Amino acid sequence: MAVSRDDALLMDVAQGGRCFYCGESVGAKATFDHLIPRAYGGADEPANVVLAHGRCNRRKGDRLPTPDEVDRLIRQRRGSRLGVWPPLVALRDAEPGEEWIAVARAIANLLPR
Repeated sequence: MAVSRDDALLMDVAQGGRCFYCGESVGAKATFDHLIPRAYGGADEPANVVLAHGRCNRRKGDRLPTPDEVDRLIRQRRGSRLGVWPPLVALRDAEPGEEWIAVARAIANLLPR
């Protein structure tokens, strides 16, 4: 499910009009960043996307989000229909050094059987 205009507005409200990464006002310069990158199976849906400046999005690149970033997303999305993508919760709960494995397993569990 792609991110809709309504989803983007909800993200803007949840993030207080600020870039998810640097915390500065994002305004019309917002881009969508996939917390778990699409290159690694990250879904193109609101539960895996945040608003970020283009430069912050590029700086993050294809890395997984930090534990602090995942925790912040979960706090921001609490009670929101945007939700949190299950592999992000698996990432939060992963043992150190097992992050990619936890994410891959969580993504695999979402695939139709």
